[in-house]
Amino acid sequence: MALLMSASFLANSPLAYGGLPVAAGAATASVVLCTAALALHWHGRDLWRRRVLWALASVLLLVGAAWELRSGQISPAWAAPAGLLLTEASLWARPGRRARVIGFGSVGAAAVVGLLARFGLVAPEMVVMTIVLVPTIATGVVCQVWHYQVAQELERARELAGDLAVAEERLRFAGELHDIQGGNLQAITLKAQVARRLVTVDPERAEAEMRAVEELARAALKDAREVVGGYRKVALADEIDSAARILESAGVQATVPDAPPSLDEDTEKLLGLLVREATTNLIRHAEPTAADVSIVEIDAQVTVTVTNNGAPSPTGGGNGLTMLKDRFTEAGGTVEHVHDGDRFTLKGTVPKAPQQAPVPPQRRAARPRRAVPVRRVVPKRARR
Repeated sequence: MALLMSASFLANSPLAYGGLPVAAGAATASVVLCTAALALHWHGRDLWRRRVLWALASVLLLVGAAWELRSGQISPAWAAPAGLLLTEASLWARPGRRARVIGFGSVGAAAVVGLLARFGLVAPEMVVMTIVLVPTIATGVVCQVWHYQVAQELERARELAGDLAVAEERLRFAGELHDIQGGNLQAITLKAQVARRLVTVDPERAEAEMRAVEELARAALKDAREVVGGYRKVALADEIDSAARILESAGVQATVPDAPPSLDEDTEKLLGLLVREATTNLIRHAEPTAADVSIVEIDAQVTVTVTNNGAPSPTGGGNGLTMLKDRFTEAGGTVEHVHDGDRFTLKGTVPKAPQQAPVPPQRRAARPRRAVPVRRVVPKRARR
């Protein structure tokens, strides 16, 4: 933009044919050097390199303006490059003082140009362009740099929040695995040591100890499968609140049920596993901005649906979804997942356990009536 504006004014200047390339080259070199200094600022390079480039750009701007002055007056072609020079100079200051530098620099530039205009060295249009373009270009570029840096920081914070959420889940899993398997492994170690010591002294006792080791190993394997398959038993409401906190920490706008229904332990475990698996996959594999968790009860079935945007291209189901489908199938339920564009939907349906209500001792047989499906949707709340 600075080069375009400078070229537009130079094309209408009274410069001779031989002097126009010199002025245009000086303006172009000044803008290029100043842009290089801004690029060094963006990449966090040394300040002295930027100052050297800024000094060279300033000298070229002054040389070009002086060359144009030989043919008459200085045109407004140098206002836009001067705005870039002020931009780079303001970036030397701390973020809180850049506006002050731009203000003082704009006033100083306007004062110098106004003084030169009184002596007839500068065209009147140059005064107006200096007052308008210098602060506008400096403020616009500095604001763009600031907004882009803030966007990058937010993106890094979002990635860090997602990594921390996954790390927290891994730590929780590691803690559960340690709590469950620590005692089993310690008992196995002790009994194996006892059996080794008794193998020559009391073979029968050593054999009994080894049978105990075998039983403990089987129990440890069963516990490991339960940990891998279902972690720990928690309420569905706890899983939904945990998912909402994880999504909120990752910068995802989450809509979750306000008060999940009270279900039996096995049903809540399965549905909690689905919410946890969906949240983990959402954080690890997608880049969502919004997620929705809904619970619907129809007759004797409960359906939990988790939907999010920002899903990547489908690459096939993972081990987590396969394990989840197997567990729902064993309980008589189903798990479905749909990939539509960047939206991913994971839905799990499981039958509720029948409730055994006490029957009065003497009750008149009632006339059978046709069953009417009952549908209840749990109200939801938004979590930001």
